[in-house]
Amino acid sequence: MENYLICNEDLHRFIDEHKISHFEDDLKKLDNQFSTFESNSNFFKENKRKLISSETQFFLNIKKTIKDFKLLVCDMDSTLIQNECIDEIAELLNLKKEISEITELTMQGQLCFDESIKKRVELLKGINLASFEKIINEKIKFQPYVNEWINYAKSNYLITVVVSGGFTYFVDYVKKSLSMDYAFSNTFEVLNNELTGKLAGDIVNAEKKAELTLKIANQYGIKKSQIMAIGDGANDINMFNESGLSISMHGKPVLDNLVTWSVKKGYYKTLLDLFKFMERE
Repeated sequence: MENYLICNEDLHRFIDEHKISHFEDDLKKLDNQFSTFESNSNFFKENKRKLISSETQFFLNIKKTIKDFKLLVCDMDSTLIQNECIDEIAELLNLKKEISEITELTMQGQLCFDESIKKRVELLKGINLASFEKIINEKIKFQPYVNEWINYAKSNYLITVVVSGGFTYFVDYVKKSLSMDYAFSNTFEVLNNELTGKLAGDIVNAEKKAELTLKIANQYGIKKSQIMAIGDGANDINMFNESGLSISMHGKPVLDNLVTWSVKKGYYKTLLDLFKFMERE
């Protein structure tokens, strides 16, 4: 039997929307923010499909605090930041539509990541590196409360890592901005300060993300149960499989049944609320 946490605001909205009035005994209010229910309760059994299909957020009660984790591994694009950086680059070349379509197919798991990234990078041949500074200064936006979340993790002594299928120029900027410990990403091949349309070094794909997660964990003697991973797409699944707590951050539907938690609203404020609640419990 599993225990679930549900935000009171979401719960009240769900009850009003579906005119539910006879499950009071199944729901236990824990504080002003959260209530709880069991997986074998009539409330859950009779409303499971509605809960999953709605925007109502409920979370498995892992009964752990942030101090039970030692390593936080995060994707970057649409996870730590609001952007998909390659789409921002493509916009400068008037190729946003073509590259966004390739990116979306990849995130949905319908196109091999290695092939898709090669196709996208080929379209960027000839762009000057100076364009990246313009994107960073004018386009890059961090997700709500992400800085507070990373600070919270670091204050509890988690090693913080960004592992991205994105590109070094942007990943290094994000790592530095959030004061994270490590960053791994793809590197453009550059000639005379312009992109050649190729990548230098290994491609950071789904398998590589998992490999790098394990590499850092092994380096510090960290167990799988002590790893927390956050991402939003199919190329994060292998990384999720190597973690003790996997979190989809406003992610693709393909992840909903594969992760421990699926955050659909509130971004990192939701995570902060959950962990601070579990500290009090």
